[in-house]
Amino acid sequence: MNIQNIASLTQKLTTLGFDESIGYRLLQQICFKPAEFILTERIVKGKDALTFSIFFERKGDEYNFTYYDAAFLKEMEMPDLVINSINIRELDERMVEIAWVAVNKAMGAFSLESELTWEREKRIEKIVTDLSRLSVTEEGKNFADCLKLKHWSGILLQAPMANQNVLKSRFEVSQRFYFFDAQGISIEEAHRFLLNRWLEKKLLAKKKKDGIEIPDDTVGSDKSLLQKKRRSKVNKLKK
Repeated sequence: MNIQNIASLTQKLTTLGFDESIGYRLLQQICFKPAEFILTERIVKGKDALTFSIFFERKGDEYNFTYYDAAFLKEMEMPDLVINSINIRELDERMVEIAWVAVNKAMGAFSLESELTWEREKRIEKIVTDLSRLSVTEEGKNFADCLKLKHWSGILLQAPMANQNVLKSRFEVSQRFYFFDAQGISIEEAHRFLLNRWLEKKLLAKKKKDGIEIPDDTVGSDKSLLQKKRRSKVNKLKK
């Protein structure tokens, strides 16, 4: 296993803003020697959530990443509303407290006789039950689907999410960012870019709803950040 390659990838990814712990996740993937793989990282920025799917491929004894897909999910405020005896805001707060990315227990630590070792799973089961109760009505189902997207999008658990693509089209914007020699858009830059995409999407939706004509040059105006980065890279290469 090429440890120097893993260390180099870790350094490049942390420069872009990823946590250093990503190095261990790389190690876990690379030890299987796949031809290619995707590493998914979920990062919270304020009240917004970003999911990064980083694509790696092997060339000889080394791996490199050529692009990542970044998905931006704007914070969804839940109302203090009770449907079928379920308080939506209280359920949202309980879901915030859950560590949705599973952590492997140390060997010998797990015991079905000790509820302390599966307290998290017990809380998740109660949340899933309450989501089902909430989904009995059409209005409640809409809130339940929004809660699932808010808390489960981008996690590694195989959580059931009906109508995921429909919900994503309403609440999420995404973009693929490519790299040249592992140089490219950082997490902070991707966040700003996608936030601008989200604001543009909301503005265009409002104009459409109000019957306001939308100029052709309005769409895609948020690409200035990418164009600026590309021009910067071209200038560096010329030097």
